[in-house]
Amino acid sequence: MSKDGGISIKVTFDEAEVRSRIGASMHKAQMKLDQQVITDSNFYCPLKTGTLQKSATINTVLGSGVVRWQTPYAHMQYYGVNFDRSQDPNPNACGKWFEAAKAHKKEQWRKLVDDTVKGG
Repeated sequence: MSKDGGISIKVTFDEAEVRSRIGASMHKAQMKLDQQVITDSNFYCPLKTGTLQKSATINTVLGSGVVRWQTPYAHMQYYGVNFDRSQDPNPNACGKWFEAAKAHKKEQWRKLVDDTVKGG
């Protein structure tokens, strides 16, 4: 205690530990987000054989922040070239399936990341 009745406290923290924890939390959030983006986007992704939808799981490195549908026809399907919705068994199928999912799920994705970073 000082002469004037106040107190002084010295606060220190391990910056490396804090950075490590934040980094781990952010990576976990990115992994969860990547997986949810695949799930939600595949709801709108064409399903004719299932290969296109499965390609997102096979070709995405969870936690990278890059979700990849990779088949010889993925680009054409995504941009609606040679895509006939009436011929697809997925009634929700459309071009730009990620954009469709984002339009419907963006706030849920944001909450998923927020909750994960906060330790939820």
